[in-house]
Amino acid sequence: MQLKNLFIDFPFSIPENIPDVEITGIAIDSRAVKPGWLFVAMKGGSTDGHNYIPKAIENGAAAVIGNVGQASSLTTYVGLENPRQALTWLAAAFFGFPARKLTVIGVTGTDGKTTTSNLIYKILVAAGIRAGMISTVNAVIGDEVLDTGFHVTTPDAHDVQRYLAKMVDAGLTHVVLETTSHG
Repeated sequence: MQLKNLFIDFPFSIPENIPDVEITGIAIDSRAVKPGWLFVAMKGGSTDGHNYIPKAIENGAAAVIGNVGQASSLTTYVGLENPRQALTWLAAAFFGFPARKLTVIGVTGTDGKTTTSNLIYKILVAAGIRAGMISTVNAVIGDEVLDTGFHVTTPDAHDVQRYLAKMVDAGLTHVVLETTSHG
C-alpha cells in the first residue's frame, strides 16, 4: 500500500509532500521493523522512539512518522502533531478498516474484564455467531487461539488492527475486545 493512501480518511491535518513509497507493514519498535515497513516513532514515558529511527532505517524502514518539528534529514520522514493518535488511523487504513466490517463489543472496567470478555465470547459462539476475541491473555480467531505475547489489557493499535483484519479474513462477524478505559 502506498503511504499516501494511509491518509485518505485521516481525520487530522494531513502534511504536504508525503513520500511516494510502498508500505508493507507497520511497527512502533525499531527491532520489529522489516524491509518496506513504516516505523512510527513516538515519545514514551521513559524513552523516545525518535532515538531509534537509525535502527529502524537499518532494518529496512521505507518511511518514518514522528513528531512534527523533529529534526530529520530523511526524505521519507513525515512529521505529525500526534504520532500516537495518528497510529490508530494509519493502522486501520493499512489493514482496510477491519472494525467497520465487524460488530465490536468492548469490555472495560476495573476488574473482571478478561472473565467478562471470555463469557461474552463463549455466549456468542454458543449462539452460532462467528466471533473472535482479543484479550489480555490471547486472541481467538475461529478455531485458532494465539498467544499474542502482549499480556497488556489493550494491545497497540497496529496489533489490534492486524488481528481484526485476520478475523475479517476468517469470515468472523463479531469480536469481543478487552480494553482499558484509556485504550
